[in-house]
Amino acid sequence: MRGARFFAAVIAIGAILSSTVHAEDSKPDATLQLKQTSLAFILGYTWGSGTLQYKDKSYPVDVGGFSVLSLGIATAEATGEVYNLTKVEDFNGTYFAAAIEGTIGAGAGAATMKNQNGVVIKLFTSTGGLNVKVSPEGVQLNIK
Repeated sequence: MRGARFFAAVIAIGAILSSTVHAEDSKPDATLQLKQTSLAFILGYTWGSGTLQYKDKSYPVDVGGFSVLSLGIATAEATGEVYNLTKVEDFNGTYFAAAIEGTIGAGAGAATMKNQNGVVIKLFTSTGGLNVKVSPEGVQLNIK
């Protein structure tokens, strides 16, 4: 019963974060491609890199972050749509997310993240390895 309530709370957090993106289906300001690795036993750490495509330019991105209530090791490739990005400097920062992910061999996940500058990322992942994550997390994304 507690697990179901916690799962519902994480879904609610994700819905709230998702609502920060325009209610209508607006066009993203940029796109994001990431490759990352996660290692977790209750507390988890993620690291990786990627590319931000913004206004016909490519920017290399560093990824680092923490999660709670995670278990396992996994690699992931993620694609994202970036909203509310008016200048590239606003991309840098700590993004807070409610994430749902499961992997046994191969899996998938989704997260909506928002940083201190109001930039929102809808992120979709394909994963490999063995992990379970239904957790709030903080992800640091910075242009190199």
